Amino acid sequence: MPSLPGLLTFAALSLAALVLGVSATRLVPGLAAQHPGIIALALLLLFWTIRERWQRRRLQTRLLAEIDALSEELVAMRGPLPEMRPAAAMPVPRSEPKLRVVSASAVQSYEQAAQLMEADADEATAPADDGLLLDAVRDALNNNRVELHVQPIVSLPQRRIKFFELLARPRDAAGREYQAAECIGALEASGLRDEFDALMLLRSVQLVRKLESRARNAAFFLNLSPAMLARIETFNPLYEFLQRERERAGNIVLEFAHDGIRDLDRAGMYRLSRLAALGFALSVDGVTRLDADFAGLAKAGVRFMKFDAGLLGDPARMAQAPIAAEDLREACERHGIVPVLSKVETEAHLLKLADLDFPLGQGHLFGVPKLAKAA
Repeated sequence: MPSLPGLLTFAALSLAALVLGVSATRLVPGLAAQHPGIIALALLLLFWTIRERWQRRRLQTRLLAEIDALSEELVAMRGPLPEMRPAAAMPVPRSEPKLRVVSASAVQSYEQAAQLMEADADEATAPADDGLLLDAVRDALNNNRVELHVQPIVSLPQRRIKFFELLARPRDAAGREYQAAECIGALEASGLRDEFDALMLLRSVQLVRKLESRARNAAFFLNLSPAMLARIETFNPLYEFLQRERERAGNIVLEFAHDGIRDLDRAGMYRLSRLAALGFALSVDGVTRLDADFAGLAKAGVRFMKFDAGLLGDPARMAQAPIAAEDLREACERHGIVPVLSKVETEAHLLKLADLDFPLGQGHLFGVPKLAKAA
């Protein structure tokens, strides 16, 4: 049922439109033959459209402001980070061990889960070129200097915010910020990626908890390493944590790199499907090869696929693709997957790909990653 303020607003706009319609027929010679009611109806529709757009923009601005404010509360409520040490390499088991059932004695927080994944081994060394970067990233992790950013994912062509992607950016002691593309390689080479993902997942859930009372429908994409699915000793803590947080499954989309998902064996894909069975939507990011197994991904629970706009806009590369760019949306939706046009940087870029009719888009054109203050 419409609210009282909404009804009053509609009544006021109707009255204003009627007055303007009658005045127009009397003051404008060319409109004298028109019925005032027709003009009033047209004006009412115009007023209502302007009002709706203004309210949507105000809501989006308020939600971004709340994320900034809540991130400060997030810093206050989280405790000190555990010492970040690389996990020891362990062989992938030949058979899938039975998943442990969460009980009263289960791991109480995901910080503890990350500590359980560590081993008493000497720190692994990254490649020489990444040594300084690795030291800076490790120092940022140990001193709570990992800043959270949010970037909107919008509907197309309306450009209304539908989701947000959470991005973590370490910052060194001198204040330099490192983007994910810079530090992920060093984290993986040193064996710290699993612990980094564990901490980011914890903070994401804390943020969702704080947003529940004010923005219950806000949903966040969170990128995790596919390597967490490759080993049962890293997957079990992840599964147990998400099992306890399954009531928030509607607010978190778990995202994995497409290349990593392609490399998973049957056991890894089974573990991926176990996360989907908890109710969490899954997304694959960085799709640069179009020979994807759409049916297999959908069976595992994937509901979003992000396609690089640079790839789709390159005629030379698309000429060798197994599927035409114009057919991607149909191929995805046939299996219940929503395609996302990612890395859209300019209006010209978007215009060039407008005929693909993707329902969602992401990139600097729609909003740069926004710093969540003091995160």
